[in-house]
Amino acid sequence: MRPLIRTVVAIAVAVIVSTSVAAPAGANPSPPNSAVGAQVAWLLDVSHRLPLSLSEASEHVDPAALDQIGIDALNQALAAVSGTTGLSLVRYRESSPSSALFVATSDSGTWLVSIALTAAGLIGQLFFTPLRPEPASWSELDQRLQAVAPQVSFLAATLDEDGCHPVHAVAADTARPIGSAFKLYVLGALATAVAAGRAAWDEPLSIRDSWKSLPSGTFQDLPAGTTLPLSAYAANMIAISDNTATDHLIHRLGRSAVIAQQAKFGMAEPARNVPFLLTRDLFVLKLTAYPHLLNAYAALPQWARLLVIPALAALPLPTVEDAVSWTAPRRIDVEWFASPADICAAFAGLAEQAATGGLEPVGDILSINDGGLLLDPASWDRTWFKGGSEPGVLTLNYLARTIDGRTFVVSAMVSDPEAALPEAFAVAELQALIRGAFTLASGVAAFDVPVPDTTRPEVANPLLRPAVVP
Repeated sequence: MRPLIRTVVAIAVAVIVSTSVAAPAGANPSPPNSAVGAQVAWLLDVSHRLPLSLSEASEHVDPAALDQIGIDALNQALAAVSGTTGLSLVRYRESSPSSALFVATSDSGTWLVSIALTAAGLIGQLFFTPLRPEPASWSELDQRLQAVAPQVSFLAATLDEDGCHPVHAVAADTARPIGSAFKLYVLGALATAVAAGRAAWDEPLSIRDSWKSLPSGTFQDLPAGTTLPLSAYAANMIAISDNTATDHLIHRLGRSAVIAQQAKFGMAEPARNVPFLLTRDLFVLKLTAYPHLLNAYAALPQWARLLVIPALAALPLPTVEDAVSWTAPRRIDVEWFASPADICAAFAGLAEQAATGGLEPVGDILSINDGGLLLDPASWDRTWFKGGSEPGVLTLNYLARTIDGRTFVVSAMVSDPEAALPEAFAVAELQALIRGAFTLASGVAAFDVPVPDTTRPEVANPLLRPAVVP
């Protein structure tokens, strides 16, 4: 739910699109003939002939983004990832007509790249994350996990009709702050309402200014009165962690419905998330008159917190500029909470919903964004993802199914109440550990791209950021 200061990127959410390209044996793939595929092809080509001229960059990069980065910094960033050999594409996935994730290699390393286009078809977002090697054993996974943050929880489990069966666990029953991963319960509550006839996927809902929140997301930029179906709100909520879409769904369903869904999905301590905060509530608490309002709220007993929720709604929504200063943890004990075991149970509940007639959109929505895991499509045919973050908090949660029909869930949660996590490293390292967990739990290779054990590169320019920030 953490706000990201980015150039606005147009992302289509009403239509679910997923295009995967894998390299045939002995060959590299080519990007598809699409708008974003053409920009990826240009990026790969230019990586072999740097430096890039300002005139050529202006033909492909959004002017606002180019002004913010500057041509010198852009060339520096591209040179850092291109090395002396230039980039070669090895894996590609489009999650919408204007956005893609791909893996590229050079003699500088192996990179996960996130690219998104503006409405004009120009590159508005371009982030690189260095890929890390998978752990070769559970003991190596545990050792590396403990090095990411002082507080960690982890679960790798099989999932069948009888629920979750742990394969490997580290404090898997310990609840941690989960950021936007709470949106899994909102999706579940929507599906429950649809099944009961209290809502419909195509039911129209209008944007309200009083229900808007801060990014991540795009719906906060829509004018009041814009009408979209509930399925679009749900798709944006999961695919790009849209906070405004989330809050609109909670208003439509009721906070009590989301609280109840936690229990329906088997959460061990659903009362811990009472009162159930909107994303707007959390931004108000953590950005308004900090730290006085936040500390005052945290000191209240639960019954008193319930009484002040209407007062939070009456306060002005902080601005994106207010959020720029939020770089260190701010009482991560005021958040949403779940354990890896809870998340596995939630995925089990969502899988049951997705297999129910009329609730198939649950599975479609969870499949839009695979969180940059990019599992080997020759061995894995489904990936669901939801993550969450704020300064000091990061969780990545995945469900994946092998082509022979076995389903696995991996949940990683790390936090530090005192210091911000090194986000680029933490995301890359957790993704590597999660890929390794899928391999170790299933006996099936999760990722068939060789990843060298290289030293973590410094985040030294605007492009070297996590490609996946929930």
